[in-house]
Amino acid sequence: STSRIFIAFWWNNEKTNIPDIKFSETKILHSSNYISLIESIRNKEIDTINFDWLVDTLETHPYIEAVRVSRHYPSQIIIEIIEREPIAIVNKRPLVLLDKHGIVLPNEPDLSSYNLPFMSNFNSDNLLYPPGQKTLSSKLEECISIVHRLKDKYKNLYDNLSELKITSDNEIELILYDQSTQIFLGNNLIDYRIKILREFEKELNPKKISEFSYLDMRYDNQVITKSRKS
Repeated sequence: STSRIFIAFWWNNEKTNIPDIKFSETKILHSSNYISLIESIRNKEIDTINFDWLVDTLETHPYIEAVRVSRHYPSQIIIEIIEREPIAIVNKRPLVLLDKHGIVLPNEPDLSSYNLPFMSNFNSDNLLYPPGQKTLSSKLEECISIVHRLKDKYKNLYDNLSELKITSDNEIELILYDQSTQIFLGNNLIDYRIKILREFEKELNPKKISEFSYLDMRYDNQVITKSRKS
């Protein structure tokens, strides 16, 4: 089984009723971002600590999806955190990150370690992006679901995805990193069209879809392409 790494932030006290608190390793934000939320229990006796309060307080952080707190007698508390992982960036000011459920995440991590696609031409009203909650834009929620399915089922396309944008006709367009190839998906039957694209890419092998300047998926049972000029 996968081993867990625990980081001790507070040391053992000579009094065994003062808690020794350990956090599980985190990947998105440094654990210090979370421990600051529960600083008030640093010097409390362990028997006076409300564990439900610990969980509820930590889960107020937008990047925390779930928390498990366990006590190991006599004085150790282990806090395991499941973080929300950003999978796309909403192209607005300030930048907004979204997880696979469309939960709005503040722009806090070091994005240099991420290769996230941008989502462009969506409503930029800040009221649609409540931190720690689902975006209130139904179109954006629909599109982040598409991005999530790409990441889960068509990862090589997700990894090559530079941008998902909404056109003036409310259609979905994908733009790849590789050669800025455009893929026109239209505004319905998106999963079906992505399935056709995937089959088309398999048939191309060893060629790549980036060898075309664009692929138009908006027509039934066919892919219209435009080759790059040599």
